[in-house]
Amino acid sequence: MRATKHQNVGLCWNSNPTDVVDGSVKASFALLRPWLKSCHINELVNGYPYRELFALMKQSGYDRWTLCEAGESQDPERFLRYYRALWLELNRA
Repeated sequence: MRATKHQNVGLCWNSNPTDVVDGSVKASFALLRPWLKSCHINELVNGYPYRELFALMKQSGYDRWTLCEAGESQDPERFLRYYRALWLELNRA
């Protein structure tokens, strides 16, 4: 990323299990934060430390998007209301 030297080039945080070291994403986040342009999240109840990730994002001034990937639902509108409520809860300080 340092080689690009262009402000429009960045990374997408992908919420992979390999980001987590001893239950925390802090070290991985510190390494990638200077280039973080977006964040891909998936199942918010899968054990990934989203509350910590969202806190780190907030503390660092991240003001961009999180992209939702979730399985199919019989009632997509209801599911997205639930997902939004869970996302807001995980973002609570």
